[in-house]
Amino acid sequence: MSEAATRVEPTSDSDLVAAALRFARRVHLGQYRKQTLEQFVEHPIAVARLLSDHGFAGGMIAAAYLHDVVEKTPVGLDEVRERFGPEVASLVDALTEEGHIDSYCDRKRDLRHRVLAAGRDPVIIYTADRVANMRDWRRVAPDRRPEVGARLDTTLDERLELWNEDLAELTAFDAELPFLAEVEIELRVLQSEA
Repeated sequence: MSEAATRVEPTSDSDLVAAALRFARRVHLGQYRKQTLEQFVEHPIAVARLLSDHGFAGGMIAAAYLHDVVEKTPVGLDEVRERFGPEVASLVDALTEEGHIDSYCDRKRDLRHRVLAAGRDPVIIYTADRVANMRDWRRVAPDRRPEVGARLDTTLDERLELWNEDLAELTAFDAELPFLAEVEIELRVLQSEA
């Protein structure tokens, strides 16, 4: 059984969180991860699970489920705000890449800098997202990684460079930040396989 098949979304009695998961499932329907080819919604579920396992709840989990909807679907930030409130919309906004930046590396660096300027909560979700992304890359067989990189318009070496920068800047932001240890471990494993 694959890791994706065993993923379970966090349990919650929060109407906000349940609505965010339903919405993410609906708007990401038919989308697939370029790294793993699994249903795209499995990625925000993985990020939400990391947050839930670390004790986060409510708006943080809702934003984790929704963190890619503006970037990857026709849903706009106004709709997120209307459905889920200004707190969740603010988090999603901070976690949304600027689509007009063509260069993969420039787009990722811009996102990191905007997240760091937005405050601790978006930084925590961003850091959990890094962990989930690295774990997705680890699930790809090393001989298939160049093909996956081409689908993403990057390479694993380029990703490793960006993740090293992430680790340095996130540590400088707050050395006690949740998920930093996981980022470091995942990065070390990927570097050893490169």
